[in-house]
Amino acid sequence: MWLWRVFQNIKKLHISEKKIIDYDNYLSLAKSLGIHIHENLFINKIEDKNYGVFTKGEIDNKDKIISVPKKFLISQSIIKDFILEKKIEYPNLDFLKLYFSSVPDLEYFKNNHIAFADNDQKNNILNFFIEQSPTRRKIKSFFDHVDKLDILDKYLFLVFRSRGFNFDNTPYLVPILDMVNYKFGEARALTDKKEIYFKNKLSLKVDDQFFQGYEIHSDIIFFYLQFNFIPENFNLISIPPNFFSMKIPDNNVEQINENYWNINNGTFSNKSYIVFEDLKLPLDFKLEINKIIKNPSVLKKILNSILGLLKNEINYEILSNFLNKESNEQKVIDFAKVVNLNYINISEAIKNLDS
Repeated sequence: MWLWRVFQNIKKLHISEKKIIDYDNYLSLAKSLGIHIHENLFINKIEDKNYGVFTKGEIDNKDKIISVPKKFLISQSIIKDFILEKKIEYPNLDFLKLYFSSVPDLEYFKNNHIAFADNDQKNNILNFFIEQSPTRRKIKSFFDHVDKLDILDKYLFLVFRSRGFNFDNTPYLVPILDMVNYKFGEARALTDKKEIYFKNKLSLKVDDQFFQGYEIHSDIIFFYLQFNFIPENFNLISIPPNFFSMKIPDNNVEQINENYWNINNGTFSNKSYIVFEDLKLPLDFKLEINKIIKNPSVLKKILNSILGLLKNEINYEILSNFLNKESNEQKVIDFAKVVNLNYINISEAIKNLDS
């Protein structure tokens, strides 16, 4: 009964497909409360359930175009108590209610997110990777985690995962800012003691869409797992921490940078993600590994082997067979496309080792 009451409360407050959201009223109220929104910005519908921030006039690249005081940040406890109609402390409840109407509803996640895949679909997804691969284990851990959550906590977990901004290792929802769509390579939100804000890198012209970037240290698979959409031109792969381990050459022990590498029993492994932006070998990684392995031909073979391990996590035969057959399992189809894109990106990064 309790879960049913929670579900009813979610249904009471969420966006329904027939509900019209007055974004002009939303922006007007935000401005009246002290949230800065550049006068030449407006929210426009792109397609069903997808809106973006556009310009109705030129905006200089030096302008602070959206700025939200930190008092308007929304924690998970605030939004949960709001859904359950408990007493909450928030600067303006009418604004919070308007904001919540802009957040995807439970049905959206049920219909589109692999967190709501059935067991057969989950097995299909996991089988795109070889047994015991790090990526397969992480996805299995994700499934196990969401399966333990009740319906409300599962909903909130996915909302904060896909829309939250991380400050001091805590996710918050940030009104207005989270209406700005993502584009690879764009500037991220900035913060200081008082506010969270956007500054655009380039001047914006009339009818431009304003985009934001995310802080990403992973690959397109985990991007999709977090944000639940397939981005365009995502030219990035990454080697996870401790993905490989190699013996330290006897004559190069003193060359090891212990701030960059993990050292254990005469071996070294990467402490942090090694991020291949534009699918190119990162300079810091190249400099650090060159200190240890100085023979260029040996180093190239090692780098090919490391990226080969990353690529061979993917069970490409199973993946390819699935993509080449008819299927109505849209959640699995979308995820398979993401895995295939990552496979292509890794292959391209391997080719780039020759350049």
